[in-house]
Amino acid sequence: SKITSTSKDLITDDGSVLVSVIHGEQTRLDIVLSWLTNLTGYSISAKVVEGNNTQGAGAKPTDPQPGGAIVLLPIIDTTPSDNQFEIVIPQTIIDTWSTTPEPDQPIYGFIGLQVADGGTGDNQQIWKPLRGLLEVRYSPTEAS
Repeated sequence: SKITSTSKDLITDDGSVLVSVIHGEQTRLDIVLSWLTNLTGYSISAKVVEGNNTQGAGAKPTDPQPGGAIVLLPIIDTTPSDNQFEIVIPQTIIDTWSTTPEPDQPIYGFIGLQVADGGTGDNQQIWKPLRGLLEVRYSPTEAS
């Protein structure tokens, strides 16, 4: 076949995700890395970047908010010798964002997870097994 025929993806994944939370809710995402059995020596980080939520009422953004907030999410890994951990979505996730959700008008950020082994330079592997949108929906208990 032609060199430009892309018929098979050699590195596959499930694609992007939508994580929906309520403003003021604090929750955890349980993550299991099926291709690993032991996370000892691996570094794990997760971030949310504020989306440009000025593109229309409740519309999903297509780019980050210029100068917007970047939030490092806490990781809880009580047993590093297995392949499971939790990502914490804190109740304060949007406290520094430029907009807040309204009824029927959620706001969004871009969420991503990075897992890196203990190698250095060309000997290190870095995976990005989760990426997508974090949707924050309105809650009357957060109204001031």
